[in-house]
Amino acid sequence: MKTDETLTREYLAAVERETSTLPAAARQELIADLGEHIEVALAERPGSVHEILREVGDPRVIAATALQELGGTAGVPARKSGRRRSPAWLPLVLLVVGDVLPYLGGIALWIGFAVRVAAVVIVCRARHWTVAQKWTGLTLSVIVPVVAHVAWYLSPVPHHGSAAEPVARWTLVALVFLLTLVGTGWLWRNRRRA
Repeated sequence: MKTDETLTREYLAAVERETSTLPAAARQELIADLGEHIEVALAERPGSVHEILREVGDPRVIAATALQELGGTAGVPARKSGRRRSPAWLPLVLLVVGDVLPYLGGIALWIGFAVRVAAVVIVCRARHWTVAQKWTGLTLSVIVPVVAHVAWYLSPVPHHGSAAEPVARWTLVALVFLLTLVGTGWLWRNRRRA
């Protein structure tokens, strides 16, 4: 069975390995601080080294935090936890483009559908908006326009050959496009800039 001293030494060695990209002075200071912190905690609570090391944290997290606090020094960019953030404008441009492409006909209909799906996925995964803001924006820019298009094609009014058909069709297109712009504009206005 390993002693408290052995476990502490192994832990500090793991932290030192993970922080190998830090400048030597910063790494030594970090290791010394952690060692002192663990030593003081063990003096207060003897025999609880596993609990103390768990409280101090994972060596990889400590290394990433130290590197980030130093601003990614030594030519190594700071590691970021979690997924990369896409710019807030990207899904909004995709929503508008996805609304326009189907009117070009042919394969553009399917490309527009794929673009719109990609935009919805990006909005849902983004951290720029709260859940309520995401639902409101997507309802205005995706759900209502899609329902309007489906209602147009399923309506019993004769579409082809009617004199009113082009006017009604392009009025619907303009309204759906404006609704998409309102939804994307609302999302843009309510984005978090952090």
